Amino acid sequence: MHACHIYRITEFNYSFTTEAGIEYECSFKSYEEYFRNYPAIASKVFALDLYLINSKQKPSPGTDKRIADTVITIVGDFLNSMVNVVVYVCDTSDGRSRSRARKFKSWFKYYEHPSRQIIQLSTDMEGGGITLYTALLVHKKNKLKIQFINAYVELTDVEQK
Repeated sequence: MHACHIYRITEFNYSFTTEAGIEYECSFKSYEEYFRNYPAIASKVFALDLYLINSKQKPSPGTDKRIADTVITIVGDFLNSMVNVVVYVCDTSDGRSRSRARKFKSWFKYYEHPSRQIIQLSTDMEGGGITLYTALLVHKKNKLKIQFINAYVELTDVEQK
C-alpha cells in the first residue's frame, strides 16, 4: 500500500488529498505546557492533529489503508530527527474517540513505520465522566526516549493522582 501524495507546508504542517478528493491536514503543535514539569524535554513534545479539510464524499473503508500509510509516513518523517516525540489525544467532541483510538493504535501496531523505528505507548484515562485515549510515539533511537516515556507514564498514571 502506498501513501497519498504528501505536501509539506512547513516543518510542522502537512496536507494530503486522497484519490477520492478528500483533503486532510496533519500538523504538529507544541505540547510543552503539559510537560512543563519536565523542562529538559518539554520543548520537544508535540501533539498530532489530523483534520478533514474538505470532502466531496465520505471517506470509504478502501481509502483507510492509504490514509493510515500517509499519516504513518508523516509521523515517521517528523520523528526521524530523533529529537521530538508525538502525543496523540483523541477528540472527544463527537462521542467517537474510542473508535478513533482503536483505529490509530491499529495503524501503528499493524504498519509500524517502514523502518520499524517507532515505539507506541497507549493509555486510556478516566476523568470527569470522559475517557481520554492517548498515545505517545517516539523514535527507538531517540537519546531521551526513557525520559519521554517516564514523563508520559507519570502524566497518564491517574491512579497516583
